[in-house]
Amino acid sequence: MAGKQRFGARWLESLRENPEAGAVSWGDSPGVPGTHRYALPVTLFFIIWGAGTFASWWYGPWYPGFALAFVAALFFSSAMKVAAEWERMAVLRAGKYSRMAGPGVFFIVPILDTVPYVLDLRTIPYDVPKQKTLTNDNVPVTVDAIVYYRIADPKAAILKVENYKKATQWGATTILRDIIGKSTLDQLLSQREKLGRDIRAQLDVLTAEWGIEVPNVEIRDVIISEQLEDAIAREPAAEREKRARLKLAEAEKMAAKTIFEAARIYEQDPVALQLRSMNMLYEMCMEGKSTVIFVPTETRTGMPTPVGMFGLLDKLAKGGAAGPKGGPSPGGPLGAEGPLPEGDGK
Repeated sequence: MAGKQRFGARWLESLRENPEAGAVSWGDSPGVPGTHRYALPVTLFFIIWGAGTFASWWYGPWYPGFALAFVAALFFSSAMKVAAEWERMAVLRAGKYSRMAGPGVFFIVPILDTVPYVLDLRTIPYDVPKQKTLTNDNVPVTVDAIVYYRIADPKAAILKVENYKKATQWGATTILRDIIGKSTLDQLLSQREKLGRDIRAQLDVLTAEWGIEVPNVEIRDVIISEQLEDAIAREPAAEREKRARLKLAEAEKMAAKTIFEAARIYEQDPVALQLRSMNMLYEMCMEGKSTVIFVPTETRTGMPTPVGMFGLLDKLAKGGAAGPKGGPSPGGPLGAEGPLPEGDGK
């Protein structure tokens, strides 16, 4: 049983087409088998062989007719080739390039004509291996990119280069490393589309002679070290902190200007300062979280007393000076300044 399985595996492997020039084997595309290449030729083989065998058996002789039918069936089935819509087959006649055949059914001359290459005209995505290198500003980065390419000229793809797939992929890798070395880290992080266009333009120049077209190149990811990521993350935070400090400085400047203007007003009208002090005391008392102790001031240059005591004393002093004798004087017991009376009022 194991021997049969190994034989079946070798037989399936022998059906695969894997030429060196980058041709597509019938197992390369997932879900797209290559049975379309063999279904019609095999069917034609059995039809011709069966018809020849029946004719030789009916008309005789049996053995020569059977062999002749087998050879005819093998010849015509080998001459029939089938190419899918996206495939082109290179036909060489006696080793010399003859034509590109397909899509559909076409015929060749067995033994004289050969089909060594089967080319896929669809766009081929190539995942470039992650490239770890230094940028122009000496920052180590790892870049992950993907290249899309396709065959524009099948004849050039088989005659101008030995293996168009390897040549295109190696060229993409080399150009990617070259672009990274000429770019700074900021350009890699913020100008991925532009760098992708630059890589595509240089790769197009390289592969144009081989009949290969590169429609798009994408830089998928730029990987940097964790320490560098932290440093980059701190940069916008520092910028935001800078703007916040500038705004705070502007606010303090405006507040200082407003306080200066208020001081000018208080200087011209002492009553306004007293009212402001009373309002401050009222706000402190409204909080209910502190104890307020009233301490009389000794000088008029300090904050006025809470109830405007100096203002009342001034008014009383003026009224006492204009009133009858014996009235209270500014230097009496209620005054904040001046000596106490020496006598006992005799």
